[in-house]
Amino acid sequence: MAARSRRLPSHSGMRPTTGKVREALMAILAPELDQARVLDLFAGTGSLGLAALEEGAREAVFVESDPRSLKTLQQEVGSKGPILRGRLPAVLARVVGPFDVVLADPPYGAPEGPETLAGLEPLVRPGGLVVFEHHHKDPYPEVLGTLHLFRRERYGETALSFWRRDPEPGTTRGVGKSLG
Repeated sequence: MAARSRRLPSHSGMRPTTGKVREALMAILAPELDQARVLDLFAGTGSLGLAALEEGAREAVFVESDPRSLKTLQQEVGSKGPILRGRLPAVLARVVGPFDVVLADPPYGAPEGPETLAGLEPLVRPGGLVVFEHHHKDPYPEVLGTLHLFRRERYGETALSFWRRDPEPGTTRGVGKSLG
């Protein structure tokens, strides 16, 4: 719980997830996080991945490209999870999945957001989740391959969009879960 209420350092140009949005997101994701493998993209301070670990995730992998953010990320994450340095979406080729939950907070309006979403399908386990924090006016597709948008929440100018990957045929894992 400390990661949700603690103020994490940032630098100019960084737009960390607000405490209100982070707490709402963790409350929504709580049933999905027990022993989950989590990927935190555009990690910044690592606040989302760290909060997921505190909520019961077994592992979090952090991805960031900005050198200033990387320094902060390394200080905050320490030995709690691996950090991959690289620009998204290109660095996805070095990420080893599958993940139960993928969290992403790309820069508002940047093309890397939708481009990264388009490359996530092979990294998400069947029935797994993808959650993007974005400006409420940024266009994100409802369906992308086997990823289907099923929920969108708005907090002022910020939106959280939730996609679930189709389960494997013959399974029910993740089916019918609407996250509240």
